[in-house]
Amino acid sequence: MPGEISTPDVQRYGRAWHNYVARRNLVVVLFVGLVPLGALIARLKLSEIVSMSVLAGWIAVYLAGAWWLTQWKCPRCGKTFANRLWTPRCISCGLSKDEVVAVGRGK
Repeated sequence: MPGEISTPDVQRYGRAWHNYVARRNLVVVLFVGLVPLGALIARLKLSEIVSMSVLAGWIAVYLAGAWWLTQWKCPRCGKTFANRLWTPRCISCGLSKDEVVAVGRGK
């Protein structure tokens, strides 16, 4: 039937979704971790140069992770899914993240 999705497609969507979740979770952890890192640096009473270097490094890693998240490829069309964080639909083909999850779970 034309509306059915083949087993390789289900597997591809499932892998794509797991890849997206890993990227998203990394970005969330890096973002949330900035507050405890700042508190730790303040408690350790490091020099200002060291403190600023550590925070700047953390922010650089966060920005790299956020960029990596925006480079996630759409499992349907293979193009970059979005050009910003938390976009619900592919900017090229309109596939929604909900559809990726449903197909990836075999529904």
